[in-house]
Amino acid sequence: MRTFTNPAGATLRYTDNGDGVALLALHGAYSTHGEIAGALEPILAPSEAYRRIYPDLTGMGDSPAHESIQTTNDMVSLVEDLVDEVVGAAPLLVVGHSYGGHIARALAAHRPQQVAGLALICPMLPNAMHPEPHVVVTAESAAIDLVDSTLRDDYASYFVVHTPATARRFNEAVAPSIGWFEADPVARIMEAWAVDPDPDSTLFDKPTLIVTGRRDSITGYRGPMALADEYPRATFVVLADTGHALPHERPDVLGALINDWLATI
Repeated sequence: MRTFTNPAGATLRYTDNGDGVALLALHGAYSTHGEIAGALEPILAPSEAYRRIYPDLTGMGDSPAHESIQTTNDMVSLVEDLVDEVVGAAPLLVVGHSYGGHIARALAAHRPQQVAGLALICPMLPNAMHPEPHVVVTAESAAIDLVDSTLRDDYASYFVVHTPATARRFNEAVAPSIGWFEADPVARIMEAWAVDPDPDSTLFDKPTLIVTGRRDSITGYRGPMALADEYPRATFVVLADTGHALPHERPDVLGALINDWLATI
């Protein structure tokens, strides 16, 4: 991993893979870059057309908490500093899952000329959280046996599709990210969620993809549905029998949607 340090001393650890058009991928809260990289690398790496930048957000993974990062707005500014350092003024694609989607929307609002495309996967919209009941839609008995006994509650509370395939994806992409966060700093940043300018009042007219799961018990799908009206070039998809772990439960569908989004760009 590489290290970026801003003038205030806050650091972001990140991976930088490949060459081509820069694509910044932002993970959800209480996770690490490894989870979103585990979902996107199989989609993006084969084309060899994209430079994939995956940071660990402050207080998560290998990026330590810092006194200068107290709010989500501070987090956005730090991510922008990273973009200035490693991408410069070149075109940028931004992908965000969950809380990473909130930051991704803020980046698009801040940099509508630079951000050439925006993809939001189960995005967290602090003003429009409508979580659905957590209902397991598929439960194959062999699935849980593949998950370490200490992590079975994490798997069961995150995934609504319990199959050997999703258990393996949990083990590969999710399990290594569990527990790598600093609870108090991350909670403080999450609670101070407002960003300026407000993405809800800022036009972004570049290709946008919004993908949600109908069974999402964390962010829901009803709030993101309204974004289809706010982004004039948005494709909105809600997947039945899929939850907040959509990147791991429906990887083939997500891959097709991401590739279609990239083709429009």
